[in-house]
Amino acid sequence: MVLSVPPLGATMATVPSRRHPHLHRLTALLFRHQDERRQLFQVHAQLVAHQVFDQSPAPWRALLKAYSHGPFPQEALHLFRHARIHLADDTFAYAFALKACAGVGWPRAGAQLHGLVIRKGFEFHVYVHTSLVNAYVACGRLVEARRAFNEMPTKNAVTWNVMITGFAGWGEVEYARTLFEHMPCRNVVSWTGLIDGYTRARLYVEAVALFCHMMAAGISPSEITVLAVIPAISNLGGILMGEMLHCYCEKKGLVSDVRIGNSLIDLYAKIGSVQNSLKVFNEMLDRRNLVSWTSVISCFAMHGLSIEAVELFAEMRRAGIRPNRVTFLSVINACSHGGLVEQGLAFFKSMVYEYNINPEVKHFGCMIDMLGRAGRLSEAEQIIEGLPVEVNVVVWRTLLGCCSKYGEVEMGQRAVKKILSLERESGGDFAVLSNMLNEIGWFSDAEQARKLVDERKAVKVPGLALVGEIRTQVN
Repeated sequence: MVLSVPPLGATMATVPSRRHPHLHRLTALLFRHQDERRQLFQVHAQLVAHQVFDQSPAPWRALLKAYSHGPFPQEALHLFRHARIHLADDTFAYAFALKACAGVGWPRAGAQLHGLVIRKGFEFHVYVHTSLVNAYVACGRLVEARRAFNEMPTKNAVTWNVMITGFAGWGEVEYARTLFEHMPCRNVVSWTGLIDGYTRARLYVEAVALFCHMMAAGISPSEITVLAVIPAISNLGGILMGEMLHCYCEKKGLVSDVRIGNSLIDLYAKIGSVQNSLKVFNEMLDRRNLVSWTSVISCFAMHGLSIEAVELFAEMRRAGIRPNRVTFLSVINACSHGGLVEQGLAFFKSMVYEYNINPEVKHFGCMIDMLGRAGRLSEAEQIIEGLPVEVNVVVWRTLLGCCSKYGEVEMGQRAVKKILSLERESGGDFAVLSNMLNEIGWFSDAEQARKLVDERKAVKVPGLALVGEIRTQVN
């Protein structure tokens, strides 16, 4: 039976504690079900029904903690108002309220709580003040966070980590590195936060270098550390570093974490090692999830192994794994690169009609690319004209590239006009059109297309070779 929750501010009669033998069991249930709203409300209602809130601050603290750590932190802030009126106007209540404020990202609520903290005299309580700094960082109020951090007479490791991880996450990696260098005693959280910040800022060389320094300092990376550095390694194309990290994960038993396995599949796919990617996938056995299947299908598609990707997709469905929009995008992309047009069309129809997944622009773009590669340009153009979503320049450029391949000048001109209506600064599209006109002997029209680049002051971005630069940085 679902119990309704009485008003949080209702007055409860004072009942001796011996009449509440289930109090401990009920508060324990809060944390077991804090991610499930209905069960959380049921336990909340039971606590109210037992009239225990006027006996001790413990039930208030338990509820505040459960709500602030759960998926509905805003309800902790509503509960906090009633808790202050009763017995829970203490450091625990303020710390949990600030945690909730960080969860919902309400900077104004954080500033109001800051004022209350000062009024109560809790501003120098390290746990409360750390929660305050975390709330400011989570809300993006970095100036206020720095001020609150500098005002703290005593800082613990959690305080330093909140600042390093938070500022690195907001892209302030230089300040985060300064904090890291001044931190009295660094731990794995500090290293991981900064590595993740470098990766997010696309400073991949710095991220990998810091990871190496961490290992040299004798700090064992956690699963989160590995997940933070893998994208940096994959973007640098370091296959040796990837294999070394893989060996370390096997030695420490980290590969049992499905997230690590999925990341390694993606890592090997991006650095061109299909066999290693498949090896990791095969070793995961019963730990595979949808991400695992999608990653390895995407790996095959990325490297032109279209038939293998389609076969693996069929095997995934036989295993009872329901594909999502990303899985379908990967297998349709594989069909596009392998010329498997009819199978790609069948997958698209299955996604829409069998799995009731609404296609996005990326799916339509992949379909257009697939039809265009096969020379079925009229069908591709018809799809674009009938799209229920707004078409971006990427879709039209995909069609333009196919027009260039098959010499469809008139359709290419229509594509260029559509591109110009969306983006007028790029000159690369005129260059493609000019080359098409030259190939069929329309030299005067080709020259006119080139002149339009200068008249519109469009920019044609030159090509760049980055392989040598990346190798130099890594070495």
